[in-house]
Amino acid sequence: MTFATRRNTGGRPQIGPEGLDAVVEPERPRLIQIDVTHEKVASVLATASPKGVLMVRDELAGFLIGMNSYNNAARPFWLEAYGGRRYLVERVKLALPIDVPHLVVAWFGTIQPERLAQVMSDADDGLLARFSWVWPDPVPFDIGMDPSDTEFAIRALDRLRLLEMRRGNDGKLAPVGVPLCPAAQSRLVEFGRLMQRRKELTEGLLRSTYGKARGLALRQALVFEFLWWCARDGIEAPPSSVSDAAMKAAVRWICDYSIPMSDRIYGDAACSKADRDTATLARWIVQERPSEVHVRTLQREVRLPGLRDAADIHAACAALVDAGWLTSTAGKTGFQHRPRAAYAINQRLWDHLR
Repeated sequence: MTFATRRNTGGRPQIGPEGLDAVVEPERPRLIQIDVTHEKVASVLATASPKGVLMVRDELAGFLIGMNSYNNAARPFWLEAYGGRRYLVERVKLALPIDVPHLVVAWFGTIQPERLAQVMSDADDGLLARFSWVWPDPVPFDIGMDPSDTEFAIRALDRLRLLEMRRGNDGKLAPVGVPLCPAAQSRLVEFGRLMQRRKELTEGLLRSTYGKARGLALRQALVFEFLWWCARDGIEAPPSSVSDAAMKAAVRWICDYSIPMSDRIYGDAACSKADRDTATLARWIVQERPSEVHVRTLQREVRLPGLRDAADIHAACAALVDAGWLTSTAGKTGFQHRPRAAYAINQRLWDHLR
């Protein structure tokens, strides 16, 4: 039967040779880690946090680019963390191997497009497809005036925190299986086949994203099911299955948001700087509707991302001249004056954008 899993706390000490407990330093439970080696994460999962941990990095580029700086086994470790299966770390310096029953690690962080392009230059091993990328359009800045319902958030998240793992006949803790209901199984099969067809029509990094979509839908449906449960009032047992409603919501989220976001990110981040500069200038023209593009004004007052040097601005304008958006520079302003570095807007552009 197809199923997803939920996990909780409660580790046991490693057992050494001849049944004696290994000498393992006690670890305090963690929920969040920031900058640690993969071996330390394995130790925490094995002895203190069998539910899993959340890795948080404000700048993901440092993690992705320097992943193998200290140990060539780091990247395979993080790739395996997506599956949540057993993982064994054996090193000469370790008296006993670190036995992780369930390698469960989630990642959250941010990255600049330019650094992401650097990461994407490496061979695709499926690592980037394991992330759910988000690059939304900017919204006008505002300050929220409605107070946050902190008590509700704490109460809801505490219900997730207190979920218990089951203890097997061998005394070890194990995840609790949460199977899909029959309708959710059918929907997953249909969705998985759709992703297979789209994968065959796609190349590059997006191909890996389609390959991971089925597993992402399974995970996301479980997340939706338990978020709905923890947000409800009253005392109610945890969900014993994943509903079709949760699977439908997960499929919709992937098709309408997650994959389009990945498509946008892989496309934009893979562009050259010149292409990104041209796109930035084009978006500014559409938004501001200027009568002309004045290079010095852009450089000193507007200061668009990536367009700080006059040479870069001229290069972006030249590309838009070729595209028919702009006309060439307006010429000199007077006797013995330097040419006025400005590009007129092609009026047919406004007709097209109406």
